[in-house]
Amino acid sequence: MATPDVRIQKGRGGLGRQRPTEDGICGLVTQGVSVDDGLQLGTVYEIRSLRQLEALGVDADYDTTNNADLHYHVSEFFRMSQGGVLYLLVVARTVTMAQMADKALTHAKRLLVEADGKIKQLAICLDSADGYAAVTVNGLDGDVVAALPKAQALAAEEFTEHRPVLVLLGGHGLATNLAGVLDLRAQSAENVAVVIGCDHLTKPGVPAVGTLLGTLSFAQVHEDIGWLDKFNLASDGRFLKAGLTNGKTVGETLPADLGALDGKGYLFALKHTGFDGLYWNDSHTCTALDSDYAYIENTRTLNKVARVVRQSLLPSLKGPLKLTADGLLQPQVVGDLEAKSKTALEANMGRAGEFSACDIYIDPAQDVLATSRVEVDYSIVPVGVAREIVGTIGFVKSL
Repeated sequence: MATPDVRIQKGRGGLGRQRPTEDGICGLVTQGVSVDDGLQLGTVYEIRSLRQLEALGVDADYDTTNNADLHYHVSEFFRMSQGGVLYLLVVARTVTMAQMADKALTHAKRLLVEADGKIKQLAICLDSADGYAAVTVNGLDGDVVAALPKAQALAAEEFTEHRPVLVLLGGHGLATNLAGVLDLRAQSAENVAVVIGCDHLTKPGVPAVGTLLGTLSFAQVHEDIGWLDKFNLASDGRFLKAGLTNGKTVGETLPADLGALDGKGYLFALKHTGFDGLYWNDSHTCTALDSDYAYIENTRTLNKVARVVRQSLLPSLKGPLKLTADGLLQPQVVGDLEAKSKTALEANMGRAGEFSACDIYIDPAQDVLATSRVEVDYSIVPVGVAREIVGTIGFVKSL
């Protein structure tokens, strides 16, 4: 028996520190030119710094010599997300965006598979050679329009294969007449977003896919990338003037036209009067506004939930299910399965504020003897976004 004493023990976990997440890992599939003893077409690279890309022979001179945007896009990614990770696949300039996105071909699909599901956001864009002549369809380069359903089909298949991903498309070739531009809110592509914004002074007319990827890499999954308090696009001499991929600046575009583009679900940068910097207009996806996945943060949050709950339940796969005499799941079994998911969700998302609340329910009356399947219902209350703040001001005689 120990002598009487006052004993002090160290507690753990009180600070709520989290392990680094992989939510910001991104991928880029684009066109380009190979480099002798350097970058090779069709090779997957895991890029962790701009210097690493430059070691492959892709520097600012590469862009100038080849009339390319590859170094620019990657430099923008790391400007917005200094600790980011970017998986890169460069293909020949004869490969179209639709082919890059096609799940049946070995471009984007191959990159996602070779990255072993680590990629959470994937961008696809053109980087065409001199002389490329776009065919305009619905106010965009026809290749973008053709790639849209391909990108959604790719994302849908990736979800079923336990690699949920958001796909970003460069909105090349925006028409100067904006009246007939494709309405993305009328599409059924909830896992796809299209960016028509550009840095007008640095790369006029080039969709800022690297900037957007970097913003998403830096953002938590529940955050709107247009949040003014966190996601200023202007720094290091970049994004000092916002433009569109039709070559016009946002400033010379009529407010009504900008409102129409926003209403149709496009992503671009703009300035807010009285506030320094440039910011994404919103976080639209290519689906109806009444969809649960109308915004990027909705899709990213549910994609992360899917990954977390699957990982929490995998150890139980093909394990025994003890039943009551009536053939029902024993309360202990139900409680154990519910607790595994709840604990994982709270640890990986709840503590970080990535959802507001969650609930898990398993019906104990499931006929698991007949089906060998346990169905689990997850209810997630997301984090809201203040897209509009309305204040009323006026005078009173006294307070």
